[in-house]
Amino acid sequence: MMDTVYAPLRNLADIEAIERVPLEERITRWDFALNLIDGCRIDPSRPALLATRLGEVDGELHSWTFAELELRAVQVANFLRAQGIGPHDAVAVVSPTVPGLFAAMIGTMLAARPFPINWMLEAASLRDLMRECQVKAVIALGPTEGFSIWERVQEAVAQWPQSLPVYTLHDPFAEPHPNDLLSSAQGQLGVLNFDRPVAQRHDVACYVHSGGTTGHPKIVRILHGGMVFRQWAANQGLAFRPSDVVLSDTPLFHIGGLLVRGLVSTADGHTTIIPSMHGARDKRYIANYWRYIEKFGVTQISGVPTTLAVLAKNPPRSENIASLRPYFATGSTAIAPSVQDRIEQITGARTLQSYGMTENTSHATLDPRDGPIRPGCSGFRVPYVRIRVCELGPQGRILRDCGPNEVGMIVLGGPGIAGGYLDPAQNAGVFLDDGWLITGDLGSLDTEGYIRISGRQKDLIIRGGHNIEPRIIEEALLHAPAVALVAAVGKPDAHAGELPVAYVQLHPGAQASPESLLQVAAAYIPERAAVPKEIIVLDQLPLTAVGKPQKHLLQIDAARREFKTALASVQGDYAMEVSFVDGGLLLEVRVPTNETHCRAKIEGILSQYTVRHQVTLT
Repeated sequence: MMDTVYAPLRNLADIEAIERVPLEERITRWDFALNLIDGCRIDPSRPALLATRLGEVDGELHSWTFAELELRAVQVANFLRAQGIGPHDAVAVVSPTVPGLFAAMIGTMLAARPFPINWMLEAASLRDLMRECQVKAVIALGPTEGFSIWERVQEAVAQWPQSLPVYTLHDPFAEPHPNDLLSSAQGQLGVLNFDRPVAQRHDVACYVHSGGTTGHPKIVRILHGGMVFRQWAANQGLAFRPSDVVLSDTPLFHIGGLLVRGLVSTADGHTTIIPSMHGARDKRYIANYWRYIEKFGVTQISGVPTTLAVLAKNPPRSENIASLRPYFATGSTAIAPSVQDRIEQITGARTLQSYGMTENTSHATLDPRDGPIRPGCSGFRVPYVRIRVCELGPQGRILRDCGPNEVGMIVLGGPGIAGGYLDPAQNAGVFLDDGWLITGDLGSLDTEGYIRISGRQKDLIIRGGHNIEPRIIEEALLHAPAVALVAAVGKPDAHAGELPVAYVQLHPGAQASPESLLQVAAAYIPERAAVPKEIIVLDQLPLTAVGKPQKHLLQIDAARREFKTALASVQGDYAMEVSFVDGGLLLEVRVPTNETHCRAKIEGILSQYTVRHQVTLT
């Protein structure tokens, strides 16, 4: 099999050279489900999926060829249609990565619209998301030791107004459960037995929910055209080859895991290794990481900075990792320079930073695979993507484009833009009528097209009217060798409105005092006002399923610490609770009716702060 030869990607001139050919000449079919079937037919006898049990690299191996994957996916499609599920119906998929998940996702995309949901969500959140999407069926991991997915799904559907069919997937090393999806579909034909028109560019392929780190997740309409383009763009940026072997250790409910290390690999005909149902959270798998690369000849890896930080501290001992290709991608949060350098020393591969979001169907920028990488930047735009940095006015109206290196709102356009939110009311100020996407992220572009991400607009720390970008603090503290992960947030202040504080997670076994870390911060932060007033070291920062710090939880913690101190002088049996509501902090203080004497004092103290508060008698 001949490997694809890609043109070099060194600078914007190379991007523009690619763009001289219209995208419509490069991509002539926009049906991602058919791309998945085509991927299964590149080499039908080749292993499509290889799964090990919970990080046991030398243990039992479960294998599907591409021919087997195609058969099972098509059978699932025929089965769902036989159950009365139509092309515009949504099917919830709640499962960690198991081989059956790939068949379920492909089969559902052929017959309907899959909606992968974070399997770590509680029952109430599962129920709300499934109701919002009006799902017609649920596919979920059945009863499995170490997982409570089945129990939470059952609780979620218990109050459904009508009977909702629930089909199970299973651990590949265990017996199928009752109502097992693949077993139920076995009697179906191995070719589609229903009329399925070829999907068009703007047809909905699936639904993916946002991270929901600051509230209830939003459901995004992911288009066939966006997924096909993302496959093409990922191939260009990372120079994928049909012979590649990839590690799938990020969840498929996240757009990055779903595409770059999930379905795109299948559509390209890559062999996918599933090391554990727990993915990168499995400590046994991480301990065996380099052995996985050696044993299976892995060529392409990826990882969020938190995973890379662990691997940097645990390099190969005697493992042969020469199969690795010369580049791999990371994203999500800033990576410590020391970690990036160490990973590149270990692997011999360039670590390419990317920037993207669900609303853009994954990445919009990527470090140049063949050109200079600039520290603190996330590369430049991928071909055919449009990027602007703008000053916004009221209601998200674009007032002007910012100049080189001027910080403003990042605005995206191009073929990756999703079809908006499922709830059209949520599109205002985000998905503009002229095709632009207001990302909510701040950043700047230099004269050569490199993009620097400053952070989320809503994450800005506003100290006395002065805007402080959390990333300045975070990048400074990552210079400390002991620091693995850092997140900067604002804590309420009676005088300045907010003051910067930083939460830090250290490498395993490392030691560093808050005082020493403050010295590092002061040495690298260019403005005095941005130096954090406090550094709090935690055993582990709260993270999303894909390794992003959950800053709203840290904001709650910082506020709770501040208000506990502020109200320490108040005598009384009151109760205080800080929460995150409608995108901001809310402080609720409940005072017993027999202690009204302290209510006025509490109100007087809290009136000095800008945080929303309620003081009620109970």
